[in-house]
Amino acid sequence: MQILTLASGSQGNAILIKSGKRSLLIDFGISLRKFKIRLSELDEELNSLDAIFLSHEHSDHIRGLQHLSGKIHAPVFATEGTWDRLSWLNWDAKERFKCGEKIRLNGFDVQAFRVPHDAEEPVGFVIEAEGKRLGIATDLGSVNGLVRERLKGVELVILESNHDPEMLLSGPYPWDLKQRILGRKGHLSNQDCASLLTELQHYGLNKAVLAHLSEENNTPELAYSTSRELLEPNIELFVTSQRKAGPKIEF
Repeated sequence: MQILTLASGSQGNAILIKSGKRSLLIDFGISLRKFKIRLSELDEELNSLDAIFLSHEHSDHIRGLQHLSGKIHAPVFATEGTWDRLSWLNWDAKERFKCGEKIRLNGFDVQAFRVPHDAEEPVGFVIEAEGKRLGIATDLGSVNGLVRERLKGVELVILESNHDPEMLLSGPYPWDLKQRILGRKGHLSNQDCASLLTELQHYGLNKAVLAHLSEENNTPELAYSTSRELLEPNIELFVTSQRKAGPKIEF
C-alpha cells in the first residue's frame, strides 16, 4: 500500500491511497490543477480513481469537488450528515455510509468512526489493504475512547498535530477563534497528538504522519519534536506541509 499526502492544512486536504492499480482519495480540498501538480511533485500520476471518501463538509476538505462534476467519474462516499450539508453539490454518484460500517471496494476495506469536531457528522477512517492497516484522523478537537479504540492496531496513522497552545494563545487570532480551536470539537494540539501516539505505539504502530499543522500557531520543528521525544526510536515520524506534497510512504 502506498500513501501520498498531497495537501494537509486549512488551505486544503487530500490523501491518495494506492494498492496496485487501485486508488482511493480521502478528501478533495484542492483544485484539480493543484492535485496534478502535487502528484508530479511526488513523481506520480493517476490514471483512474476508484472512490473519494469525505471526512466532513468543511471547505478545506471538499473545495475541489465543486468544479469537478463530469471530470472525475468516481463515486463520492460521505455520511448522511455530511451529505445533508452538501446537498448543493452536483455529483453523479453520491454514496452514503454509516460509522462502523465496513465498505469493501476493489481490495480496500474502509471503516469510518466518529470524531469530535465542529461539523455535522465528522469521521476518521481505518483502511485495510494488502494485510496492512492505516488510520486517518486529521480534524478532531480531542481524543475520546472511541478514537483510541478504532486506531489501536494500525501500523501507520495520519494524525492531526495542529497547534502549540502557547503559540495559539499569544498569537493574533480573535479570542472566539482561539476558544474554538482549543475546544473539545476544535483541533488537536501537538501535546494531545503526541500523547495518543505514545499509546498507539504499544499496539503495532510503526509509522506516524503529523498532519493539518497551523502555519500561524505551530512550526514543523515544534510539532515533530513534541512527538519525537515521547516515541520509541523505532517509530518513523513524518510531518506534512501546506505548501508542498509529501510524505510519500510505502508500507
